[in-house]
Amino acid sequence: MKPSLLILALVAVLTTSKAQPPQPYPTPLAVDLTRSVMKSVFESNAVPFVQPMVTTINATSNARFFTMAYVPTKVDNPYFRVSVNAMAGLISEEQKWFDPSLDLGPREDLGQALISYGSISGGTYKIGPLYSDTLGLASVFMRELLRDALAAGYFGIPDRAASLFGYLPENRVVLPSKANLETVLRQRPEYLALSATGQAAFLDSLISRLTLPTSLTLPPGANMSSLTAAVPQLEIGSLYGTELLVRLIPPVRFDQNVGDFSFWGVGLKHSISQYFPERWFDMAVQGVYQGTSLTNTIGVTDSKLEAHASMRSLSVQVGKRLWDAIDIYGAYAYEHIDVTSTYTYVIPHETQVQLGLLPLDPPGGKSEPTEDRPGDQKPQVSQVLAEDINHKFIFGVSANHGPIRAALDVNIGNFNIVSFALAYTFNQPD
Repeated sequence: MKPSLLILALVAVLTTSKAQPPQPYPTPLAVDLTRSVMKSVFESNAVPFVQPMVTTINATSNARFFTMAYVPTKVDNPYFRVSVNAMAGLISEEQKWFDPSLDLGPREDLGQALISYGSISGGTYKIGPLYSDTLGLASVFMRELLRDALAAGYFGIPDRAASLFGYLPENRVVLPSKANLETVLRQRPEYLALSATGQAAFLDSLISRLTLPTSLTLPPGANMSSLTAAVPQLEIGSLYGTELLVRLIPPVRFDQNVGDFSFWGVGLKHSISQYFPERWFDMAVQGVYQGTSLTNTIGVTDSKLEAHASMRSLSVQVGKRLWDAIDIYGAYAYEHIDVTSTYTYVIPHETQVQLGLLPLDPPGGKSEPTEDRPGDQKPQVSQVLAEDINHKFIFGVSANHGPIRAALDVNIGNFNIVSFALAYTFNQPD
């Protein structure tokens, strides 16, 4: 396909604009291109934004499974140990920040896009009759210019951004200006070929006819310095030196940062020291599988978050009983978490105002949707997959007075926490 034909076809997909009112009404093409860029910004930074949360949830949720390494092996009746377990940890500064980036994807073939969204008839290229044809071809062309602008350094990407735990409001990715896009446009081979024929004026007017926002705002973070949790737990034993562990939290509103949270877990703990000829010390292994569900609204885009996590923990525990009342214990634990997060989000408010989707903001406030400017009515959906592996060491002590036991330990790993338990055992064995 001749370069001049390619350029003229691309120019044809962008409509001209007349004299603009003080605030122009939204151009569907500009809005859809903004959505495309916004999705790239969001998905390029979603994993580092949520990863500190994934790490802390892994360490926190996989804590407080036991208060001693000992498992009774000879019991006349089953015993039931009911406990309330609390975990708390401080969020470090490095967990509050990450280096933002932008990935616009691989290069695309403009010639192939012309074939996909139109056809040649009588030596003249005609774009398809549907708006999706116009949007598809214009999107490929504009994304190519944006990739050129990114390579040329015309995007203003901040040096750092807030994770879910940090806080940095009004942090923006500055988009290329029309002058920047004109610069990269004039360096493309298609433009140079057209310029040689004296027809470049058509292409020069392309960028000026398209209204794009000046920037996109990154999520500001929730400004958290610590993480605390409490989990009720039931342990049932013992069958051949094996205990059953059950955890459950029905859906509850945890707080404004965490949102609606539900939690369940099940595990088995088996005594290894029962096979020793003498009980020099206690030893056990424990495996636990847990699941969580979380829904919340976060960020300046009012993103609707729905996250589901599965967690696995395998630990080796050792301990020693002193004076028939105190247990000192330690453990090594391998922990793994998989989180699938689904975000549903719209264009940020200030960007909607720039595009004309919402009225201009009144002094000191935010505008509300109107009949002729109803706002962004096409939420986008992005799915983010994240995981974390934690190697943790646990050191603790517990003491009992009859059926009542209290325990305190420290968990050292990717996220260090302190945990406390208060338990009551029914039918406590000797």
